[in-house]
Amino acid sequence: MHAPALSFMRDPQPATEIVAAVREEALRALADLAEALPLTAWRGRSGRRYVVSVFDAGDQPPIDGGGVILAIGRDSCDGATLLGSIGLAARMPGDDACASPSAQARARGSGAHPADALDIWCDVMRARGACEWHLHLLAHTPLAQEAMRADLACLPRTTA
Repeated sequence: MHAPALSFMRDPQPATEIVAAVREEALRALADLAEALPLTAWRGRSGRRYVVSVFDAGDQPPIDGGGVILAIGRDSCDGATLLGSIGLAARMPGDDACASPSAQARARGSGAHPADALDIWCDVMRARGACEWHLHLLAHTPLAQEAMRADLACLPRTTA
């Protein structure tokens, strides 16, 4: 089991310097179904499109399937601001069944749980003005999640 990526703690500034190419794009094919299918898409710096489900930030985002959650703020003109992101490890029923008894005991006794980290992240993003969660379910692995977050400029840039 992997804990959610907590890069927001290392870089607490909102992503306001995002490259202009990173933007939200409406799904034209679903324009008439916006209420029934709350979906939208984000275009990354690479040009890749990420389709996401939209959830109200007042609710806890669904996390069972893993993926990436984007925290979104909206201005008075309905413009979207990408405030941050977090990668979630997919958990399947019985994930702990193959772990050694000592590993299971450590996980139960540590007091730390990935859901706790998500709660903290959600509170921080709400304080920054998040009003929506955008959930992308197709980034299953930590590597795919980090690649998506980097493409959307949600990760701190590093220089060699």
